[in-house]
Amino acid sequence: MKYINIVTCSLLACYAMTFSTAGAENIRKKTKNAAGIEVTYQSSYKGKVMPGELLMKVVGNEVSLKQVRPEKEKPQEVRKQDKAPIVDNYIDYQACKSYRRAELPDGKIISSATPFEFGKGFKEVGTEQIMGLNCKILQTSINSNTIQIWYTTDIPFRGTPQANVGVPDGLVLKVVRNGDMVQEATAIRPEKKADAPLFPESWGETMDASDFQYTINQSVVISIPVFSGQRICFNGAKLPEEVNDQECYSAAGGTIILKKVKLPDYVANRTVFVEVAQYSDGDAYDRTGSIFLIPTDKKQSFLDALRDLNSVPAFRSGETDYHGLVSTDNYNVPMELMRFFTGFGVRSFNHNKVPGQNWVDSVVYKSEVTPLIERLSGEAWIGAYIGNWDTKGHRLSLKLKYYPDEEHRVYKSIPLFNTVNYMEQAGQPYPIFMLNDSLKATFTLKEPVKNAKLYYVTTGHGGWGNGDEFNQKPNTIYLDGEKVITFIPWRDDCGTYRNWNPCSGNFSNGLSSSDLSRSNWCPGTVTNPEYIYLGDLDAGTHTITVKIPQGAPEGGSNSYWCISGTLIY
Repeated sequence: MKYINIVTCSLLACYAMTFSTAGAENIRKKTKNAAGIEVTYQSSYKGKVMPGELLMKVVGNEVSLKQVRPEKEKPQEVRKQDKAPIVDNYIDYQACKSYRRAELPDGKIISSATPFEFGKGFKEVGTEQIMGLNCKILQTSINSNTIQIWYTTDIPFRGTPQANVGVPDGLVLKVVRNGDMVQEATAIRPEKKADAPLFPESWGETMDASDFQYTINQSVVISIPVFSGQRICFNGAKLPEEVNDQECYSAAGGTIILKKVKLPDYVANRTVFVEVAQYSDGDAYDRTGSIFLIPTDKKQSFLDALRDLNSVPAFRSGETDYHGLVSTDNYNVPMELMRFFTGFGVRSFNHNKVPGQNWVDSVVYKSEVTPLIERLSGEAWIGAYIGNWDTKGHRLSLKLKYYPDEEHRVYKSIPLFNTVNYMEQAGQPYPIFMLNDSLKATFTLKEPVKNAKLYYVTTGHGGWGNGDEFNQKPNTIYLDGEKVITFIPWRDDCGTYRNWNPCSGNFSNGLSSSDLSRSNWCPGTVTNPEYIYLGDLDAGTHTITVKIPQGAPEGGSNSYWCISGTLIY
């Protein structure tokens, strides 16, 4: 049986009308006593036809909807972890229910059923012919979207390509969303007999619509658990000389936890996020937190620093040697993935009552790190740090999540510097060298690169009221001695996160400590990286210099800056 194709003819209006009328009569005649029909729908957006078609089969009161994708010229084998769920839709007009069924990449089958009422929520706004068939036009609004539906009762079948927008008592030939997204029937084929049941033999696990869609969406996400409720506290822990894969270790006095994990081998088609959940297990204060990866592609790494800080390269400023803060030919600094700051005593101190405040049970920090994805594959050491002196400290969970995405660019990355004082509780000095000095990091490119950027994270700390935590200080970046940018990293929105800070002190002026604006951080938040554009770079050796007018010591407190930088290109 051939399809009856209805096309738009613009040569002569009368010819188009005659053709449409003849086509409609043919459809009516051939479907009058048919056992069923097949309808093909084509979608377009702003006039541009979208690839693929939707095929709807109707037999009696049963409807099946399947997406037909265009075949590729050279089909490629899809890796198991990149398979997409297969989702089909069905309608039962006798039971007045629409169904969604999915086969997930792991083979599991799930489904969801949604009842409907004919014409509910619609108002009739006009009539029009499509394919020469008389149609009523209905209109509704769903989540601020205007939906219009053309349906006909000229032939004895019912069906719709989009049951989720409402079901009229007839055959839907066209659906328009907001005037620019169109799905329209292009062909109708009568079926002499029904070859097989339209509904599947099994619906698998049934669930409500929201759980169904969430399960589908998450089925394509690669989730790598790293830590689960791990304690980070001051307990004097040291990294042992011999380490095993997949075991969690405490180091740097207990304020660092780390583990060697297996990450996806192929990441060019993924977007990656770091997801952290943290709460206080006894520490009342806001603390610097950091998630980092330890590169091990050089002779020495941060693993060596954790065992013996003095064994890794250092630079001297004033009377102090600063070890492990800058990468060299034989050593790479930890590559920071996320900088976050704990709230004041979340969960452990939620018994503190402040009128109008409802404390959260834990703080979730989620940040995209796709620009660093090149190093987030294969085997990797992942660490988490929360600087604190409490014997109970904090609890932290960490996942890396890889989401399907064919659009992003995969950058190469070179970790350059990282002054977060990860080993403070193991005797590492505060990074106060900006008072009379600057930070310099040298790197060598084997070939020219285009559009290089510095992935730069910066936060100022210390010094009480006159210190750099509470005073705006410009950060100036130089490349090979030439100034690239000067900017002031600052946060004015800290009051937004009061519910993350149950132990934050309340001042006589009505503010809380957690409300105060700070140098690019707030208690209970992530500090976003800055993307410093460096442009095209020649092959050879280059130097990044960072200058910050650090404040002088105040009483027993020093100002200092935690900065990290990774070259991406």
